[in-house]
Amino acid sequence: MSQTNYFTVIAYDIANDKRRRALVRVLESFGERAQESIFEAWLTERERKKMETKAHNCIDTSADRLAIYVLPKIDREAIINLGSGSITKDFTHLIL
Repeated sequence: MSQTNYFTVIAYDIANDKRRRALVRVLESFGERAQESIFEAWLTERERKKMETKAHNCIDTSADRLAIYVLPKIDREAIINLGSGSITKDFTHLIL
């Protein structure tokens, strides 16, 4: 498996509070919140698969939506952030 970190965007739409809180706890351990229902992370393939497994256990696939966008190899400098809500710090997080 690749040790390359890929910029990953995770978006969700979950109406159930309990499932949403459980998913947010998982996502917070892998990345940082960019917007209310969007997280960003730099993950290896192994980390992403671990996150997918944990996230899948939090949702009801018949009612919830979780989208994971893995961008092709990209440098941090290639990311354009506009506005005061932009994340400017490096991502450092604990992978459980």
